[in-house]
Amino acid sequence: MRLKQSVTIVFFTLLLGAGLLSFFVILSGARNSGVLKDFYWLEADTSGLGSAPGTTRWFNYDWCGLENGALQNCSGKKPASPFSPKDNFGASDSLPAPFANHRNTYYYLSRVAWAMLLVGLVYVVLAVIPVAVTIFSTSLVNAWLAVLALWLAWFFVTLAACLYTGCYVKGRNVFHDAQRSAKLGRKNFAFIWTSVALLLVCAIWSSIVASFFSARRLSHSRQRRHYDTLEPGFSDDTYGNGDKTTMETRDDRGASRGSGNVKFWKMRVKHDTNGNQRQVPQQQQQPVAATEYDSEGVPVIRA
Repeated sequence: MRLKQSVTIVFFTLLLGAGLLSFFVILSGARNSGVLKDFYWLEADTSGLGSAPGTTRWFNYDWCGLENGALQNCSGKKPASPFSPKDNFGASDSLPAPFANHRNTYYYLSRVAWAMLLVGLVYVVLAVIPVAVTIFSTSLVNAWLAVLALWLAWFFVTLAACLYTGCYVKGRNVFHDAQRSAKLGRKNFAFIWTSVALLLVCAIWSSIVASFFSARRLSHSRQRRHYDTLEPGFSDDTYGNGDKTTMETRDDRGASRGSGNVKFWKMRVKHDTNGNQRQVPQQQQQPVAATEYDSEGVPVIRA
């Protein structure tokens, strides 16, 4: 049990780490200064594309021009700001054709990815409580709630990571094909895929713990049912190949010296051809009753 608690604490720490990384990713673009300005999805050369600045970075909430390492001329902030150069800068002759012809692909991939990441983050938060309780409790319901929340969190964060990767890798390749420089934001992609890995490990461990609790509960339930089916007076001790069971019944109402009778019965259990047990009582012996006792209390039996 101590080993289980220690390992669960380690995985609980990993879960908190996955949640922290996911928070950094979803806050990308929330501020245009400080640490968050380096959490972007794509940086590309956008000079000559309509009203675009020379270099543009795309975030979750806006896009900004980059000059001398500082963000300038940012768009208005809104959740799930789309990656779509046609919508961001307007149509122009220099706009690469895939951005114009497949505008919906980039637009919806980037927006749906943000929504999936938000849902995954909610399940990460919901998983924290049951996983923490699992450290100190063996509740079967709580263990399976943790499993459900963790697998859902892993699913939605993984889906978001795939959508983000597909969207911005395609966009980078389009810029490269147009002989323009472009690069992915290493921090965002490293953080989101690390979250996916951590959540997967936590979900697997949580499933193992829940299965262990279920197996132990089932074992205890079977033992309880087994003992409940044994009638009073029967012993479950076996001899030899386990084909017989003894039953002893003692009348202790008069077991004190000088009074009472002692009676014994023996039962034999045999197996039929189908493997079922059946009890075959031996011939009952007539109890011997002592009616007289000597001076030392020893029963005297007369023929």
